[in-house]
Amino acid sequence: MTRSRWGRRPAARGRVGLALTCAAVVAALVGCSVARPAVDASQPGDDASAAASTPPASSTEVPPQPRVDVGYPMPRLGPEEAPGLVARLAAMAAPEFTVVARWATPPGASVLGDALDTRFAEMVRGYAEEHGHEWSPGVDIAPGGVGAPCARHPLTEPVGASLTVDCAIVTATGTLLGERLVVIRRDGATATAVDRATWYADAATGEFGDGAALYRPGAEARVLALLAEGLRSAGLAGSADPFAGFTPEGVRRILADTVVTADDIVVQVPLIATPDGRGRGIVAVLVPARLVAPFLSPFGVAVQAAVSGAAPYAPATAPTGADRVDCTLVACVSITFDDGPSRHTEALIDALRDLRAPATFFLQGVNVEDHPDVVGRLVAEEHGLGNHTWGHPYLTKLPDPEVRAEIERTQEGIEAAAEVQATSLRPPYGDVDQRVRDLAGLPIVLWDVDTDDWQEPGSDVVAERAISWSSRGSIVLMHDTHEETVAAVPGIIDGLRDRGFTLATVSDQFGGVLPGSGTLVSHGPR
Repeated sequence: MTRSRWGRRPAARGRVGLALTCAAVVAALVGCSVARPAVDASQPGDDASAAASTPPASSTEVPPQPRVDVGYPMPRLGPEEAPGLVARLAAMAAPEFTVVARWATPPGASVLGDALDTRFAEMVRGYAEEHGHEWSPGVDIAPGGVGAPCARHPLTEPVGASLTVDCAIVTATGTLLGERLVVIRRDGATATAVDRATWYADAATGEFGDGAALYRPGAEARVLALLAEGLRSAGLAGSADPFAGFTPEGVRRILADTVVTADDIVVQVPLIATPDGRGRGIVAVLVPARLVAPFLSPFGVAVQAAVSGAAPYAPATAPTGADRVDCTLVACVSITFDDGPSRHTEALIDALRDLRAPATFFLQGVNVEDHPDVVGRLVAEEHGLGNHTWGHPYLTKLPDPEVRAEIERTQEGIEAAAEVQATSLRPPYGDVDQRVRDLAGLPIVLWDVDTDDWQEPGSDVVAERAISWSSRGSIVLMHDTHEETVAAVPGIIDGLRDRGFTLATVSDQFGGVLPGSGTLVSHGPR
C-alpha cells in the first residue's frame, strides 16, 4: 500500500452507401455542430430558403446530370460504423479568445494521425500567438469534453474571437477512412473565415489526401464545369462561368471538400463566392460518379472503388498505450496504480483496453514474481512501468545496501517476467529524501492527486476525487490491489474525458523521456 503523507456518442448515419474518408486538418465551427445540410447557414446572411434545387435522387434512379440537393444530409458516422478511432481535443480559453478544436486519428502511429496532429498544433498555436499568448491547453472549456471521435457536441458560444474545429467521419469502409473538417474563425458572432476539407486515408497503402487529390492534375476545370452545370440546372447560376476569376488556391479550396458516395461525388459550393474559394450560401452539388470518373486521379479511383464496394470497416489495431499524444497540445492527466500486479489487474487491463486509456503501473517485486504473465500483458499493451520496491519498506529507514537491494531486485524481477525494465521509481508511502534519490538510479515519480483508495471509501468516492481534484499534468495515485478501485476506473476515465483531459502515461507527459536519475516529479509540465 502506498499512502501519501500529504494529505457518448450521438452519431448520425449518412445515406446508405455513403463513404467519406478520413481527413487531415481543418474545420471550424462552434463546438462540434450538427451535420450541415446542403445549404450552409452557419454564416450570418446565408439564406437557405432562397436556394432553389432539383428534386433529390430517388433510391431506384440516378439522375444523369449534376444537380443541387438542398436537403442533402452530410454523414457523421459513429463508433459503431467507424470503431477504434481516437478522439482528440485541444482547447484554450483566454480573455481575448476561445479555441475548441476536435479531430480524430487512427489508433497507434499513422501517417494520417501524425499529419492531423501536426496541422492542428500549428493552427492553434499560431492562433494563440496572433492574440499575444503562448498556447496553453485547458480543461472545462469545451462542452461535452473529449467525447466519442467526431461525435456531435453542444455548440460553444463564441465570446470575443474564437477558433473552432468540427470533425465528422464521413466514410469508413475496408481500410479507407474519410474525415471532414470544418474550421471557423469568428470575431464575436460573425464568422470571418470558414474552411472545409474532407480527407481520405487508406491504412493498407499509407496514401492520404484531401478531396482535391481525388482529381487528376489539369482536370480541375472539367470538374468545375460539371459543378457549374448543376448550379445552372437549379437556377442558381447564369450563363457565365460562376468560377471565373478563382485563384488556383480558390479552386483547390472548393474541390478539397469533396465527399465520395457510391453513386455521386458531393461538393459544397458557395452561391456567393470569392476568388479564394470561400463565400456564403453553401449548397451541395451532386455529380454522378460516371461523369466524374474520367477526371479522377489513381487515388480518386481507389477511393471511389472502396466506397462503392462498401466493405465493413477494418480498423487498424494497436496496443492501448501506442496512441501518440502531445501533452503540450492537449491537456494530459496520468492515472497510476501501485502495489500490483494482483488478482484484479487483468480485469483492469481489459477495462483500459476497451476505453483505449493508457496508465502507469508501479510494480511491487514480490507480486511480479507471483504474476509474471500479467506483467507481460502490461508490456504488450504498452502501459508505463515503474519500480515500487520488492517488499514495500520505508526506504529512508534502510541503510544504503538495503535501499539498493529493494530497487535492484525488483528491476531484475520485472526483466525476468517481461524482458523490460522499469523506467522510474515510486518510493512506498512517498518516503524519500536526498540520500534515497541519490541511490535510486531512476527518476522518482510521486503524485499530486491522492484518492486514498487504500481506505476503501467506495468506488464513487474514489472516482469523484480522481476526477474533480485533477488539473492539467496531474498524476493520480490509486492501487490495483483494491477491487473497488478497479470498478471505479471506467467512470474515472469517462469523467476525466468529460472535463477535456487526454489520458497519458507519466512518461508521455514528459515527451516520452522522464527527467534524469534522482529527479523527483509529482506532476507533469504545466
